[in-house]
Amino acid sequence: MSKKILMVVFSLERGGGARRMAAEVGSSLSKRGHDVTFLTFFDDENTYDVEGDVISLKDDSNYSYPLEYTIHNFKRGKKISNICKNKEINTVLSFSFAANYSSVLSKVLFQNKSKIVISQRNNPLMKHMDFYHKFIKKRIFPKSDIIVTLSRGVEDILNSDFSIHNTKTIYNPYSMERFWKLGKDSVNDNHEKLFDQDFIFINIGRLEKQKGQWHLLRAFKKVQEKNKDSKLIILGQGSLRKELENLVNKLGLEDSVFLLGVVDNVFPYLRKSDCFVFPSLYEGFGNAQIEALSQNLPVISADCVAGPRDILCPELEMDEEVDYPYYGEYGILSKPFDQNMSFGSIDEKTLDEKEKTLAHAMMKVMKNERLRERYSNGVERVKDFDYEEIMDQWEEVI
Repeated sequence: MSKKILMVVFSLERGGGARRMAAEVGSSLSKRGHDVTFLTFFDDENTYDVEGDVISLKDDSNYSYPLEYTIHNFKRGKKISNICKNKEINTVLSFSFAANYSSVLSKVLFQNKSKIVISQRNNPLMKHMDFYHKFIKKRIFPKSDIIVTLSRGVEDILNSDFSIHNTKTIYNPYSMERFWKLGKDSVNDNHEKLFDQDFIFINIGRLEKQKGQWHLLRAFKKVQEKNKDSKLIILGQGSLRKELENLVNKLGLEDSVFLLGVVDNVFPYLRKSDCFVFPSLYEGFGNAQIEALSQNLPVISADCVAGPRDILCPELEMDEEVDYPYYGEYGILSKPFDQNMSFGSIDEKTLDEKEKTLAHAMMKVMKNERLRERYSNGVERVKDFDYEEIMDQWEEVI
């Protein structure tokens, strides 16, 4: 039966994982015959193309925490309730913290009769999450009808640490047909020369603290000392670029590490590389791992919360203890990193045990052809996240 759905998202500007998934889920539901309206808080340029109507609250982002932020979300909640009443909305699907907050308030304070489905896209125990955010998650979010989590790890945290149980895990949907098509493209002409006979490690992620790339650079120094025919390519942009560039120089890796920024299509870069490395401190899921697996690339990931175990080692329980590196069904887990940033050279600060474990796993993949063959059939895992099957689960929720 066709439903009227309101997709609430902070913004549809290109670049954010939650924004992209809101665009994809809403557009897919529209193509399946549902009446979908996207509600954004801001007008943006360079937005995702979507199937369905788009309306904006044309909000003002110039406010401070927590009083003004709370007032803004109260106002948004009232507007969401009014829109739902006028459009006879059956279900609200919200993506991102602010969208979730406002959507639940529309029900709690403004008598919105629509079904409220919110999504938790990241680790709810992120170290930078303050008391205000944790209070909202613990006291406000449970008043939604369903909380959709991105991974088993995120769901377990909501269940155990926040005593929230109206949860359901739905993984991100992926299209292998699209991934293979994108993989057939070429890398940028000025990058082609990087992919010579050397062994190429690659990482994709914003250059931000969450992604932990300084750990990767320090571990790669150990790899490079013993394997001069290795290179590391990092795709992404962010606020830590200058610090990471300085660290590359301190480590003497200017000729073997390349920070290429954002590229239009990451898949040909993955296809031409030899191993994907993922040093994140925390995740909600880790889309880049799926993208790497789709190109049959061996994956080494920090065993952070949450995502890597869901993707690479579904045979493990979320709290199961393992010895590192752990060689799982679809990839290799390395010790999870702490959140202390270190941009010092090896002389200034020696590698810690976690960085040594990562370096060891990288060298083992590089030198062991049999191990690479074992982990060069990732496409079989990606099939478990088939687009149509995942969208069936979203239809069940609405």
